[in-house]
Amino acid sequence: MVLLRISLAAVVVLAAALAFVSLCLIKSNNNAKLLKKQLDSAIEANSRRTGFFSSMVHELKMPLSIILGAAQFIEMKRKSEHQDENGTEKHIAAIKCNCYRMMRLTGNLLDLARSEAGYLVLKPVNCDLCRLLEEIVRSVRPYAMKKQIGLVFRSAHDSIVAAVDIEKMERMMLNLLSNAIKFTDPGGSVIVSAYSADGRVSISVKDTGVGIPADRQNDIFGLYSQAGIHSAEKEGSGIGLYLVKAFAELHHGNVRLISEEGKGSEFIVDLPSGTVTSSPEVSDAGEFGIKAGDAVSIEFSGGHSVLS
Repeated sequence: MVLLRISLAAVVVLAAALAFVSLCLIKSNNNAKLLKKQLDSAIEANSRRTGFFSSMVHELKMPLSIILGAAQFIEMKRKSEHQDENGTEKHIAAIKCNCYRMMRLTGNLLDLARSEAGYLVLKPVNCDLCRLLEEIVRSVRPYAMKKQIGLVFRSAHDSIVAAVDIEKMERMMLNLLSNAIKFTDPGGSVIVSAYSADGRVSISVKDTGVGIPADRQNDIFGLYSQAGIHSAEKEGSGIGLYLVKAFAELHHGNVRLISEEGKGSEFIVDLPSGTVTSSPEVSDAGEFGIKAGDAVSIEFSGGHSVLS
């Protein structure tokens, strides 16, 4: 009887030990799967980061090379007896254009660093968004016309007043318009619209461009993403849409995407429609036209990067 009890106890202990070992193995296996998943995620993130910085190097080197080449050409022309005014003007334009490209890239990188560090600051003033958007569209229209793309602004409202940071609104709109024009073929159209309802303001930039594949739409606002299905053939660092999202969220808003590959895309920025008491007067959108000449040139400089 005693031996039977000892045997039963031994069996129970052995079963418990086997169960414990099995649990350990299962836990170890789960941990291994989790570690593998984390490792794969880290490798993918590192790969995207490497691609991002490789793109940055390329974006910086190209305008510098063009600026250097154009400067060398002008230097040679000055030493030459034969003066070619058209050639000189073309190279001066290339220098100016690529300086704008450098300013755009360095500005985006600075805003990126501020966003990552949580140092982006909102400076809201009461602004008539209809007037501001109309002025932005008017300033960008020559770039659309060069590509034979129609660009219009539409709104059912004569005026929509909301508290926004005008500089960041300009940056958001110029980036969205730049992308829309870049990825829309000649003969297409880009429509900017604004409407207000239920305490929110919605600003839409809709194009008839190439559209964005469904499998890329979920991460299109990611730091290392690039809009369009032919991104390798287009210039761009991939920072722009990330900053659009960051600026929208800084306004306590958000940005949405509706897109179908081959038919076009629509980016919608939703913002609160409230105003601020510290800014009793509505900011004049006409101020935009005075200071935004360089801002528009900077954002749209990518399409004129080579001498031709």
